[in-house]
Amino acid sequence: VYPASNLAVTAGFTYSDTKYKNDLVGKSTGTPLANELFQLPGSNLSNAPKYVVTGSVAWTPDIGSSGLSGLFYVDTRMTSDYNTGSDLLPEKVQDGFAVVNARIGLRGAEQKWAVELWAQNLFNKNYDQVAFNTPLQASGTGSLAHQKEFGSATSFSSQLFSAFLSEPRTFGVTLRGKF
Repeated sequence: VYPASNLAVTAGFTYSDTKYKNDLVGKSTGTPLANELFQLPGSNLSNAPKYVVTGSVAWTPDIGSSGLSGLFYVDTRMTSDYNTGSDLLPEKVQDGFAVVNARIGLRGAEQKWAVELWAQNLFNKNYDQVAFNTPLQASGTGSLAHQKEFGSATSFSSQLFSAFLSEPRTFGVTLRGKF
């Protein structure tokens, strides 16, 4: 942070190597996992990217000697690939992506008031937050990838998938005041 120049810069990096245990069981009594969860033991956890990089820049320049100041702010979050499904099916992998948010504003003397224009997901990046098997849409629980991997078209059927999608680009105005 550089307060003398009204500039603040932050950055962060996260590396996480998360794994399910190799000896997973379905219940504490030792019951095996459900067949649909055969990929979990030893695999990376769901919704756990290996790499996340964050950063932000905020600049609050004085505007003349009136006590007014400006605000220019940008932040980003970059995420590596990860699987969004609780069963880790390959169809539920989300490719890495970056989301950028921004804010520009004008602030009064002693920050007694402010007007800010902002945007979340500025570049309208689409990504899946969670993918799941669509209920009641296939005659079996297997996926096309399982058919290919195990070579059995008779024991598996095609499966449809649904997802909760990311928030689209959103714009807004924030008014602040101190009394």
